[in-house]
Parts: sequence; structure tokens; C-alpha cells
Amino acid sequence: MEQKKLLMCYGKTSFTPGRYLEDAFRNIGVKVDVFTSFIDFSQIALDEYIAVLFIESPSLPPVRVKQINLVNIPKIFFINHGENRLTTNIQLAHYYQADLVLMAHSLHLAKHFPVPAEFFPFAMAKDIFNNPALLQNRPVDITSIGTLDPALYKNRIQAIEKIKEKFHADYRLSFHKRVFLHDLAKAYGESKLVINHAADNIKSLNLRIFEGIGCGSLLLTDEVPKLDTLLEDGKHLVLFDSDQDLLEKIEYYLTHVDEAQIIATAGYQHLLKHHTYEHRAKALLNRIEKGL
Repeated sequence: MEQKKLLMCYGKTSFTPGRYLEDAFRNIGVKVDVFTSFIDFSQIALDEYIAVLFIESPSLPPVRVKQINLVNIPKIFFINHGENRLTTNIQLAHYYQADLVLMAHSLHLAKHFPVPAEFFPFAMAKDIFNNPALLQNRPVDITSIGTLDPALYKNRIQAIEKIKEKFHADYRLSFHKRVFLHDLAKAYGESKLVINHAADNIKSLNLRIFEGIGCGSLLLTDEVPKLDTLLEDGKHLVLFDSDQDLLEKIEYYLTHVDEAQIIATAGYQHLLKHHTYEHRAKALLNRIEKGL
């Protein structure tokens, strides 16, 4: 059987959904050719490929294209930001002449795109964020990693300050602004609890949800749209709705680590069974083979 081939066009870095999805396609047996800055489709044997997948890469310039009008295979654009990059992503959807837009979150924005847009959430990068170590053996009690820009994360900053005030004397805490890839996986894998707090005004799914649970920690998070379609509160993770609720739940689960372990393990196993990037790659491959 001839190996399936996929074109991927994105500004590649080592810790983006594009990189994780590229790895996943290779893991399921798809050959991937990647263009990171420019592609001239008149120089590509398009009949060898099943589709072209463009991926939003905010940290690098968009991939420039030439002769995209020659592309007669599905053109898909995967975006992973919402309101803060809406105008740019609409422009890119036009530029890439996308047939389908995949959205990691923020489905309420789908109406703004010129073609159908579907939910295609983040997932567990199981080659990196994968740690089933028991909570009782982990040296850190509470970890939070993420940007602390007061323009976007006043609620996160406030919550962290309250956590420090209440728990610093009795528990080991770990807070970081910028940690990536294997260092990030190590930090989560050493912690019993991982705290996730979305931005103040843009409530959306983020990578931290899948990274924390994938590393076997108990994830405590505020609620964001579509989360309940992927994971269940009290079964796979724990939701909080205020700072006081968060503090109470932290205290409860740190003094009931056996219960925390049950939820953390269920979340970890649920991701492995349903929500890895290999699952996303297989779903997209099936979508392509059905003609979009």
C-alpha cells in the first residue's frame, strides 16, 4: 500500500501544536513534507499528496505561498488563537484559499471565516507530556506556569498571590513565567496539583489543560467553553469558580491525596484513550479521505 503524504506549511518551533501534530501524523504512518517560510505550488507534485495543512504560527512570519490557485487538493487552515488574532487569521484564511478552518477553541468566531470552521481542540503530546508517577511521590505540591502580564492576567496574578499567602508555610510551591517543552513536562510531572487560570477576557481552552493532565497531575482550572465536551469535572479534573473556591479545593485535595489520585489517573487515562495528537491526526485524515 502506498504511503499517504501530507504537506504542512507553518513556522515551525519545538513547542507548538503544529509540531505536535506533525509528529503525530508521522507516528500513524503518514509521510509529512514541511515548508516553514515559502512554498511555490508550481514546483510541487500535488498529485502525491492528500492535502495541504496550514497552521497558525504567531511567533514566526506566516508561510508565503505562490501559485496557490494550482492546488486541487484540500487546503486546511488550523488556528489556535481567538479574538486576539481574529483579523490576521481571517486574512490568512483568504490568503491560503482554505477549504476548511480548524479551530482549537473560540467556536463563537466561526461565523467570521469565509469557509466552514470546525472544532479541532488541542491534545496530549504523549511523547513529551506523559507521566503516570503517583502523586504521593511528587516533591512539589502546587505548580502554576504561565504568563503574568497584568494587562491580560490580573485574575491569575491575584489567585497566585492568594495561594502563596495561604499555603507557602506548609507546602512546596512552584511558580514560573516561561518554561517550555521537557522542562515544562518535568515541572508538571513533579507536582501534585497544577493550577490553570485562563486570561481575564478571553476564556478558551489552552495547552496547559492537556499538558498538566498528561503529566499525571490533578488539574484545577476555571471553566472555559467546550471544556465539558472533552473532560468531566470531578472525574478527569476539578473546576473552580472563584479564588475562595480554588483555595478550598487546593486544601481539600492536598489533604485527600488519595481522592486527588483517582481523578488525576482518570484524566490521564482518558487523554491517552481519546485525546492525543495521534487521535487528532487520525480524525483529520479520516475527514480528508471523506472529501471534507
